[in-house]
Amino acid sequence: MSDKNQEFHPKGTLTILIIFVLTLILLWGSVYLILLNRGVTI
Repeated sequence: MSDKNQEFHPKGTLTILIIFVLTLILLWGSVYLILLNRGVTI
């Protein structure tokens, strides 16, 4: 019974985390492109 509990992997949590990180990357990428198009230098 203890072996069954140790083999549990939260696949749903990992999927949500990957989707969240990809969304953040896409949003920051779009902001970066908008700034480049407006000629803003960092």
